Amino acid sequence: MKPAREYSDAMYLSVMKNWVNLFMYGCPYHGQRGALRLAQDYGRGLADFPEEDAENEIKGSYSLLCVRAYHLRPPIDAKEWIGEIRKAIKEMS
Repeated sequence: MKPAREYSDAMYLSVMKNWVNLFMYGCPYHGQRGALRLAQDYGRGLADFPEEDAENEIKGSYSLLCVRAYHLRPPIDAKEWIGEIRKAIKEMS
């Protein structure tokens, strides 16, 4: 397994262990702003991996980290999610 994939899986497990942050009002990853923050945080971590590996993870991250984590009711769409990830990666480089 590639390290970028391991990072994505670890991020998912971390989010799920702290799922209350996704659903309780006022928590850091709640709602639309929170989902954008989650995408940014995820992107900052992906910035440490080779570009090709990071790009492969970006493609599947919406379904893994946003759709699944928010129980099939993601507060943002895939375009917003991917845009925030790429923006965070760019800021880190």
